[in-house]
Amino acid sequence: MKINRLLNRKNACKLTKSAGFENFFIGNNKRFARIRHSGFNQKTFPCAQGLAVPLPAVIIAFDAKRYFNNATGLGFYSRTLVDGLRRLYPEHQYLLYTPYNRGNLATNTDGIRFPDSWIGRTFHPLWRSKGITRQLKRDGVQVFHGLSHELPQGLRRAGIRAVVSVHDLIFMRYPELYPAIDRYFYEKKYRKAAKEADVVVAISEQTRADLHTYFQIPPERVRVIGQACDSVFERLSLRHLPAPRALPVPAGISLPEQPFLMAVGSLTPRKNLHRLLQALELLQQRGYDIPLVAVGSGKSDYAGSLVEQARKAGLHVTWISRHLPSEVLAVLYRRAAGLVYPSIFEGFGIPVLEAMTVGIPVLTTRGGCFEEVGGAAALYASPDDPEEMADQILKLMDPARRLELSPLMNEQIQKFSPEKICAAWMKTYEAVS
Repeated sequence: MKINRLLNRKNACKLTKSAGFENFFIGNNKRFARIRHSGFNQKTFPCAQGLAVPLPAVIIAFDAKRYFNNATGLGFYSRTLVDGLRRLYPEHQYLLYTPYNRGNLATNTDGIRFPDSWIGRTFHPLWRSKGITRQLKRDGVQVFHGLSHELPQGLRRAGIRAVVSVHDLIFMRYPELYPAIDRYFYEKKYRKAAKEADVVVAISEQTRADLHTYFQIPPERVRVIGQACDSVFERLSLRHLPAPRALPVPAGISLPEQPFLMAVGSLTPRKNLHRLLQALELLQQRGYDIPLVAVGSGKSDYAGSLVEQARKAGLHVTWISRHLPSEVLAVLYRRAAGLVYPSIFEGFGIPVLEAMTVGIPVLTTRGGCFEEVGGAAALYASPDDPEEMADQILKLMDPARRLELSPLMNEQIQKFSPEKICAAWMKTYEAVS
């Protein structure tokens, strides 16, 4: 249902019918009430001068386990979206359901909800998949948003509308990167959520295409809403503080003195960091010694092999193998000559947007979603071709190319501003509420 914003110039209350519901508004009040009625359509009724009647907000609930406990991709997505909605649309009520809060990641715990039974507190997966629905109904929830591919059972029977975010289907596209048991449960949960949701939202056009390819979800059933990055990247950007060294490097981090590249992402095979190291080795053989600052954690054999690969090649790599708050990451971006994001495949690729928002140029790979995020403002190379990657790195570090890309970056990042992303989500919630 579309929420109409009406000016109270004639001291009138207006009743608008849409899809079997009527929306009742008074003056400039942005809140709305759902009123069951079948006999009125575009009727106008007189109101008292200055009448101000508080109308109930929409109660929107979130599967917030990752909001509170995940320090990386899905956690960033959840916190950026929910915090943006709170800031831009405070008239609504936001409830965050999580089995626990152990991450110390969320600055705002308003609306947090834990399991209300011993079974829920003991068997977290059971509560998230089934037991939570009773709490949602008791709390008067109108819309439930599964932030990361999942929905609990029984929402429709409880009269709660369901929206689900689908970030990627990488486990279907690259099954060799996942254990068989993980693939089985991912497919079961993701497919069920996509088929049962009132609205499916893909984070990119690439993910919408994959939903059709692998789950046979018609494209017209899927909306595409991208992702905003943390507002700190704009606040600490080079547009606002032009001197790259205007902010001090946090204690415990040592950066190269000469121009360096950054790579951000977990040390897993899909992130493809070994190709970047190969490209840097090729450049070293051509006489270009370019330091790399790699931010990302990983304890697998692959992570260990990267360190050994860099050592054998004699590359200058600074490994920062821990989670960095957005404020710290922004300071590092500011001092870098550019970001290289060599990932094979992602649902979105938030470091691309973060770096462009700060104001540094980006080199990433073609063939997936990254061209949606970077547009004409980024450089691209094949994820499998270290020679091409090396050539593009030289372009990335050219000051003239940076000046050329700067206005394009400023234009591109506006497509993913918090205001635009949150407005798209509000329209989605209103459409199903």
